[in-house]
Amino acid sequence: MKTIQSITKRGRKCIAVVDGEKIKVSLEAASKFRLKEGTLDDEAYANFAKLNDFCLCKKYLFDMVARRSWTVAAARQYLTDKGYDPENIEKVLAIAEEEHCLSDAEYAENYIRDRSGRTGEYRLRKELKQRGVADAVISEALEKQYSAADDYENALALARKRMEGRERSIATPKARERVLRYLIWRGYDYETARKVVNKIAAEK
Repeated sequence: MKTIQSITKRGRKCIAVVDGEKIKVSLEAASKFRLKEGTLDDEAYANFAKLNDFCLCKKYLFDMVARRSWTVAAARQYLTDKGYDPENIEKVLAIAEEEHCLSDAEYAENYIRDRSGRTGEYRLRKELKQRGVADAVISEALEKQYSAADDYENALALARKRMEGRERSIATPKARERVLRYLIWRGYDYETARKVVNKIAAEK
């Protein structure tokens, strides 16, 4: 048996004291379960606890996605770290996706659009995969938001910015190698990076 000794509501927050322990309670769960002071058998309390966890998890997720964009994998990991029940996590993730509040496709498109002017395709793919986005979703987003035809001009602008105030040093093989490695690190393919380095070197 569990004894609910008190229920205190303050604005959007609710705290219950159960067998001397303070428990955060979702107002939605409290309303649906018609929670009140008194005793509950173990099964009834377990049902309430599961519902409460679900409601708290759902609110937490929707608060998260209201503040910024998340991938499904990142949201799942964050909720897991917060200690929510795995089954409830999957349920609230599905709800968020159904309501278009959480979308790997939208996340990938925004990510690529925001970074494509200074990051090559290889690195964009790598970073999105690290964030748990599926290969097929990444490829589709790249088709929509990324233009490989712009790679050379973007890489050239990036290299020139990198070399500001040090233009003359590009004449040395060591300096050209550093710029080449930098562009490859930014995700541009070797051939594009090589053309950019040769272009800058020829201008000096």
